[in-house]
Amino acid sequence: MQKADGLLNLLINVPESIRNEIIYGYGIGNVEETNIELIILYSGTPEVMEEKINAIGGTFEDLDFGYGIITIPRGDIEKLIGIREINYIELPKNLFLSFEPSNRASCITEVNTNYGLEGEGVLIGFIDSGIDYVNQSFRLENGDTRIDFIYDLYENRRIYTREEINAALRSPDPYSLVPHFDRAGHGTHVAGIACAGGNIPRRFYGVAPKSSIAMVKMTREIGGQGAKSTQLMRGIKFLIDKAYELNKPLVINISFSTNDGAHTGNSLLEQYIGIVSTVQRVNIVVAAGNEGDRAHHVGGELVKSQEIRFNVGIDERVLIIQLFKSFLKDINLNLISPSGTSSGELRLTNALNQGRIGNTEYFVFNTGPTPFSIDGEIIIVLSGVGEESIASGIWTMNMTTNENVLGSYDMWLPIAEGLNIATRFLGPSTANTLGIPGTVPDVITVGSYNFINSTISPFSGRGNAELNPVKPDLVAPGENIESSTPGGGFEPRSGTSMATPQVAGACGLLMEFGIIEGNDPYLYGERVKYFLLKGANR
Repeated sequence: MQKADGLLNLLINVPESIRNEIIYGYGIGNVEETNIELIILYSGTPEVMEEKINAIGGTFEDLDFGYGIITIPRGDIEKLIGIREINYIELPKNLFLSFEPSNRASCITEVNTNYGLEGEGVLIGFIDSGIDYVNQSFRLENGDTRIDFIYDLYENRRIYTREEINAALRSPDPYSLVPHFDRAGHGTHVAGIACAGGNIPRRFYGVAPKSSIAMVKMTREIGGQGAKSTQLMRGIKFLIDKAYELNKPLVINISFSTNDGAHTGNSLLEQYIGIVSTVQRVNIVVAAGNEGDRAHHVGGELVKSQEIRFNVGIDERVLIIQLFKSFLKDINLNLISPSGTSSGELRLTNALNQGRIGNTEYFVFNTGPTPFSIDGEIIIVLSGVGEESIASGIWTMNMTTNENVLGSYDMWLPIAEGLNIATRFLGPSTANTLGIPGTVPDVITVGSYNFINSTISPFSGRGNAELNPVKPDLVAPGENIESSTPGGGFEPRSGTSMATPQVAGACGLLMEFGIIEGNDPYLYGERVKYFLLKGANR
């Protein structure tokens, strides 16, 4: 199916047992669920699209700009081929939070004090694990909330307004009125870094302590499992719509990332975020991810013959490796297990290669060129047979080509939070470890540095130095950052998740100065990024 991404094509072609392993193991859905969500790019009107999806037993949600989410029975995916208005289909990407289990360093204190900027009139939106709305960090001095909306995508699709939250805060049992919790604590911590204020010690104030707040909850788990790119896209549309309704300039903070994709900005998720960034009065600030030192990327020049070795940890049930290469180079692969058993040479001119090495099955799918990538992608799946796990130990992938043209390749394992810690490439590259959607050119991508010794954090995702613009755009303090926690306390956390809200808060201050105070009505988007980059130390 040429108008579908590689992983979706693979799911269509593999046996049901393997399909279920991939769906469950990578957070695409639960095995018990009969429906699947898909992202589409379409032409025509939303009304026509909804009618055609309903006719095949699915549902349709419009995201604007020609993007949408459809929910359809798994067995009916191929019916989408006949809908000519659908231009491309993408499986949701599984997203993970970017944190590791100061304001003064970022010069925020001087801006708050000397210019009186504290984010007032600006809406800072978070798509995260929820927020402890009873926490004093997010309330005014009189006890009222600073939260305009909570949209609980994870639990019940409920939207809670400022009025409902205030009624809950005045109640002896607030959770009986607004049953919203941040069980992971991540969203509360991130929002505190950007926005904490009110009746708490001044040293714990966020960058924009008088800003308004909106929280979209799309996961409740510590590692972020259960967060899908469809939820992220729903959250972005919600925040855009509510900012327009409130007539407030908007900053969106995204602390999730994934390795699922070519990292070139071509996926539907990346394209959607890019369009929103350029046509709305918004700044989208995205974490660079924590893959810098995780050994989940390898890449370089594609030569006649090369050996790529990777270790598979124990109890790994299914492993997906994504390979992207120059289209001019046709390649062959040979997979060799830790015991030395080989798959034999696999010619990747075929769409699907499959076989078995001991207690491990392999599936290799080559999409060929797609409407958005001349290079296409190659999906390599290892899966334990039956109840077995993948053979643990060092695997070898021999990659050969008979062509003499220049070419390059990149290969990614999933994000660290989705893997056994021992599953990694041997001889990895730290370049191109930036997480998606930090790869979108128009967003502000934030890495982490240690503000005590002024060094880049080892975990902070790195970009591709050969691409323009260079990513991440800038770094902010991301190690041992103290902020609010559910229940009213404060604790330090580390990760690019902690660096990102400092920049989101700084965007809020600039938008207050420009838009709210009338000094520059166009101070958003690339213009805000310009001033942040000009003011950053080098």
